[in-house]
Amino acid sequence: MTVQLLPLPAEHFDDWRASTKERLIRLRQDSGLLPGQDAVEDAERNFTELLPEGVDTRTSRILRIVDDEGQERGTVWFAFKDGRMFLIDAAFDEPMTDEQLDELWELVLGIAAEELVTQISARLFVQDAEARRFLDGHGFSTSSIQMLLQPIPDRDVSAVDVSPMTAERYPSFAAASEAGFASELAASGRLTPDEAAAESHRQFEHELPDGLDTPGQKLFTASVDGAEVGILWLAIRERDDHPHAFILDIEVAAGQRRRGYGRALMHAAEREARRSGADSIGLHVFGFNQGAVDLYEQLGYRRLAELLVLDV
Repeated sequence: MTVQLLPLPAEHFDDWRASTKERLIRLRQDSGLLPGQDAVEDAERNFTELLPEGVDTRTSRILRIVDDEGQERGTVWFAFKDGRMFLIDAAFDEPMTDEQLDELWELVLGIAAEELVTQISARLFVQDAEARRFLDGHGFSTSSIQMLLQPIPDRDVSAVDVSPMTAERYPSFAAASEAGFASELAASGRLTPDEAAAESHRQFEHELPDGLDTPGQKLFTASVDGAEVGILWLAIRERDDHPHAFILDIEVAAGQRRRGYGRALMHAAEREARRSGADSIGLHVFGFNQGAVDLYEQLGYRRLAELLVLDV
């Protein structure tokens, strides 16, 4: 055994916190996931929510990576909840050998067994090559991908007409959207079907507490020659103090697929985002939906981070 995982001493916590916060901010900013002060606030939330009692927080483990010469080679930070183990950060002071990374992974699996964990997950930023080396080859699947289009191209070529969703159309949309998201969450491997249904309902209530009258939410139906072909749901948020559009739902109606309407709806999203003053569009796409991933990349969206999951 050439590496060990040892608990972080309490007297080292403040230094570790400062350096890890700087790293988390840099990962968010350099990936493009969160710019400027947004990255600072998000990193700070990690410490507030996951380490409320500092190094003594029972639902987190901060461990030093130590080699056989007693030299510290980095740290890993895990959080635990509901039988799941989350890799919050893996920081390597210098590249490790493949053998050392394999040994480190076996130690991680040992911790998962101790904690009776059934799933390990990790958010992997696009530029974090060493974390990718650490996780690659161990059977993780990509649950979801965060993507960004910035700037929004000026290509008003949508082949569909979009109009604000009516009060009459909203109830059937709401039921289908909530159920569809729950189904996809479960299919992504992140949650059980019951957990996915509860999470989908929670997010729907959070985003649309007042339905169509919720400020900052724009819901549309798309049509061609008067026939509905899909729906589009945009949230207008802020990103680095600039308006930012986020695609919460986009769906081509059954019976209207494979006619190019998916691409046309994405073009419509660009147009409506620009009309709202946004200069960027973000979205999450589930990893199993390779067709959607391919389309978004063809349209110029770039990957920022991936959520990986592994059942153990």
